[in-house]
Amino acid sequence: MEKGEYYDDRDFDGGELSGLSRLYAPGPAATAEGQLSLLQGQCLGGGTVVNYTTSFRTPPNVREEWAGLGVPQFATDEYDRCLDAVWSRLGVNRDHGRISSRDALMERGLTKLGWHVDEMPRNVAGCDTGIECGRCGLGCRIGAKQSAAKTWLVDAQSSGARLVVGVDVRTVTVKAGRATGIAGHTADGHPVTIRARAVVAAAGSVQTPALLRRSGLTNPNIGRHLHLHPATGVWGVFTEEVRPWEGGIQTRYSTQHADLDGRGYGVIYETAATNPATAVSFMSWTGAQAHLDQMRSLPNLSGVGIITRDRDSGQVKVGSDGEPVVHYRISAYDAAHMRTGIEGAARIVEAAGALKLFSGHQRGRIWERGRGSIDDFIRHTNTLGTAPGQIAMAALHIMGAARMGGSRATSAAGPDGATWEVPNLVLADASTFPASSGVNPMISVEAIAYMNSQRLAAGL
Repeated sequence: MEKGEYYDDRDFDGGELSGLSRLYAPGPAATAEGQLSLLQGQCLGGGTVVNYTTSFRTPPNVREEWAGLGVPQFATDEYDRCLDAVWSRLGVNRDHGRISSRDALMERGLTKLGWHVDEMPRNVAGCDTGIECGRCGLGCRIGAKQSAAKTWLVDAQSSGARLVVGVDVRTVTVKAGRATGIAGHTADGHPVTIRARAVVAAAGSVQTPALLRRSGLTNPNIGRHLHLHPATGVWGVFTEEVRPWEGGIQTRYSTQHADLDGRGYGVIYETAATNPATAVSFMSWTGAQAHLDQMRSLPNLSGVGIITRDRDSGQVKVGSDGEPVVHYRISAYDAAHMRTGIEGAARIVEAAGALKLFSGHQRGRIWERGRGSIDDFIRHTNTLGTAPGQIAMAALHIMGAARMGGSRATSAAGPDGATWEVPNLVLADASTFPASSGVNPMISVEAIAYMNSQRLAAGL
């Protein structure tokens, strides 16, 4: 049961307006405090249809941390086999890493600094790593992206599964402590009910907690432990034409500062194809003329993204209308890591040869080559805040809020993904993460879904 609609290659036109309005959830579009914008896929296949094909296995240190939070199989061969199954079914490879101009600039800066850089593994087959790849976040028009709609859902349908789209599931029906099905409605109000021996909730870290609450579950951990990987960027304007909206969506990355505290918390550096809406998502509004200048410079613009692994968390609450409200403020601990990441990104962009660079700070300065040192720019940037309205930030990786764990006192679901209160109601999405993943989470999400579904199938 999918709230969004089904779209395939022929339905994607590469346009930002049509892609963002059809393939993404309309809301909530930001945290309640206004600190981070939120981006979530909403269509058959979910985020896998619109994400950037970046395929990272769950890092070993993260697996150990998750195991220590009460899910021991994260540190065992069972989870290895699940990762392998996902890796194989999605066809993850390094054969489509032809470097984009954006990534070439980031790699140039990283290499000059002597910092880590590596090629990105991607779940694609026949990707052009060119013009089409730059539209990846708006749906793959050539069918190269091995999304759930191209893989797992095809397998499911071939095995007799029925896929229903355009239905807003409002509640899981529960009787005598057991899930008996779901109830919802279509967009034009027709009621829909399904009876089932078990229910799997995979509505994402914002909607799954709301679904559980609407269904009468009361565990206090539902909605807690929300992680968002707060992300921002540093932009550079170069002499050469970059055409940042083209080329491999993400082909290089750096973990130079992934562990800033000795516990695996820090930042990673990536780029992304920069269409106008993507660009303005990470730029502060300082006036019409500044915006016009930035858009005019877009052909020569390239940025380095900073993705922060957040140690501290927020919460998803549910309003009186039954809809989720996301509360999140980046903590001082995580903000310090983000500041280090902004400094690192500025040094990368400067080392790559940018003529000018700027951050997403509302009161940020524009650094120009030959007019002050990069150290002066960084010192000024470090005096600027990360509170709402002070810097443009977004959450592209939304995790937790119904996490798995070893006790109902600390988690919403047990080690097999079943909710503590309703044992045949199983979670199989990013909401299950015991803590943030630190890397793009797609492979981790699908491996957990695979693992929890295997356990559910064995139980049934």
